[in-house]
Amino acid sequence: MDTLLEITVLFAMVLTLSLVIERFLEVLRALYDWLDGQLNLYDLWTRQTHRLKDRLEKRMRIFEYVDAKTAASTLQRFRKMLLNEGGEYSGLVPVLSGNLVRAATFKLACKLVGIGIGIGLAFWMHIDLVNIWKEASGAYAKWVTNLTPPWLRITLSGVVLGLGSGPVHKIITTLERKREEKEKKGKQP
Repeated sequence: MDTLLEITVLFAMVLTLSLVIERFLEVLRALYDWLDGQLNLYDLWTRQTHRLKDRLEKRMRIFEYVDAKTAASTLQRFRKMLLNEGGEYSGLVPVLSGNLVRAATFKLACKLVGIGIGIGLAFWMHIDLVNIWKEASGAYAKWVTNLTPPWLRITLSGVVLGLGSGPVHKIITTLERKREEKEKKGKQP
């Protein structure tokens, strides 16, 4: 019973830390938005957008081989996947904007900062989710037994922690389900 309590407390702590990291990144975003408005960085993002447009035109030459409608639908799917938004634009010509480039760059930077903070917290608090995964999965997770260096297990735990509460919650529910399955198999004659 003590082991179950320890695991529950660890899961609650990890979920709380991932939420704290998410909120910190939201505060960081608000500060950046304020700074962006104060320093009028829209010129910077417009220049970056023009550079990106030129680079894409030179490397892809997409409209030489694909019709505009197909290319637009592909770029819309990419936009939805990258920025997590559908967008209102439904024309045939793909559009790059400074705000789109800014949002994508900032989203990537926040993920990297979040992962860095997560790894730092995992090392500071010695959080090892991989070891718990190994115990819960049993024979199903052969690859986990190959991760013998503790620093690698803690780094992976930090990456999960830094990705946010969504992935942490999915991992926790998967671990709980695996543990329950293992207990049911142990009770069956």
